[in-house]
Amino acid sequence: MPTTVVDRATTAPKNDPPPAYVPPSQAATTSEQQLAPPITPVTVRPTNFLSVKWNTGDIRGTYVLDPRIKIPKSMLPPLAAGQTEATRQNLFLHTDHGSIDVDLFVLGDAHPKRSLDMSLKCKFGNITVKLHAVSTARPPIYITATTDGTFGYGKITLHLPRTFRGPVTVRQTADRWRAIKIHISELLTAGMMPLSEANDTWRYFVGTLDGWTGEGKWAGDEVRLESGLDVRLQYDVEPDLPVAQNSSSGCLVC
Repeated sequence: MPTTVVDRATTAPKNDPPPAYVPPSQAATTSEQQLAPPITPVTVRPTNFLSVKWNTGDIRGTYVLDPRIKIPKSMLPPLAAGQTEATRQNLFLHTDHGSIDVDLFVLGDAHPKRSLDMSLKCKFGNITVKLHAVSTARPPIYITATTDGTFGYGKITLHLPRTFRGPVTVRQTADRWRAIKIHISELLTAGMMPLSEANDTWRYFVGTLDGWTGEGKWAGDEVRLESGLDVRLQYDVEPDLPVAQNSSSGCLVC
């Protein structure tokens, strides 16, 4: 079984003085600002069906994705084996010897047939993705991230937008002497429902199940992570999770 770690981003020392009084109206404004949707970077032009593939080297940067953008077929990379135009991914980032560290901004409307399909993969490296939804009216998000976990690499860190609602699946890809740790922020944990743990696979659901009977395919957001090492999950509006020093098993609050 994995170690599920609930992280608090900051813990005040016991001898600290009490915090200064903040009027309720000011506190609410500050909270709203912290949780407000991010602003799209004006210096980055939106794109669609972006493909970056390296044998050696890191993939880093900021990308704005809009599934409504039409790209001529002559400008697109060849389809992979078994892939069709209908299943072409809106974002494909793949490096064999390197890491992936990207900020992704999602544009578009709530059209269910215009989902954003994103795939990230590396063999000898770590994956860090900060996923931002600029508007609440957006296409469904489907993202997969896969690492090998060989030679001490393979950690996955994923920041989800506050509007994310859907299943999250984590699978351990390598046979290792210890199970992976799944670090989840306190804020995300409060809205995440554990579903199952079996055969090196752990499933959760973020948000409510209201309106979904379970019949038919899920048409909303979805995350699938395959990691050889630890996984860290949090919202994009939160500060980065601290690096846990405790390696004991069980549920850990730090």
